[in-house]
Amino acid sequence: MMQGFYVLAMRRMRRQKKIALAACALALLCAAGAARAYFAAPKAVTAAVSDVPYVAQAENGRLTVSRGGQTILRTDIDVRTLPRADREALSQGISLPDAEALARLLEDYGS
Repeated sequence: MMQGFYVLAMRRMRRQKKIALAACALALLCAAGAARAYFAAPKAVTAAVSDVPYVAQAENGRLTVSRGGQTILRTDIDVRTLPRADREALSQGISLPDAEALARLLEDYGS
């Protein structure tokens, strides 16, 4: 009878060892996946903003802003009050890469 309990206890211990080994292997796989994800080079995220620049120009004596050939803003800024170099640049069109550059230009010319 004692021998039967011993055999059962040994089987139970082997089963627990197998479960523990499987759990350790799974934990190592998860750790490797997490490390790979953490140290992987970040992928570039494409912006939804168009690469088409803003263009500030003089039109009928006023400053206008267009994008992609379409006028998007007509201001009350009189270009005749600006310095000569700025008037010449506006007559040819000033290309602005983003909305921040546009805001700076409008602030400069508006004050």
